[in-house]
Amino acid sequence: MKKMSKIMVFEPTDPNLGPEVTLETETSRKSFRLPRSAKANEQAPLAIESFAQDPERYAELMERIEQYLLGFKDESPS
Repeated sequence: MKKMSKIMVFEPTDPNLGPEVTLETETSRKSFRLPRSAKANEQAPLAIESFAQDPERYAELMERIEQYLLGFKDESPS
């Protein structure tokens, strides 16, 4: 595996595009664009204790995290 020498992330000037990521090794460079979140108008979660948040919103976020992690479980080698 090639050693990464540089990783750069650029926020786009166009609000419809996602961030651009560039990975660089000693011999090559690869750039790609991450997709913009489908829920761009959604308020970002707060980094506070669970009891300080709206219980319904907290439960929704935890359900989404669980679904996200279960997706990785299905992809992991046995």
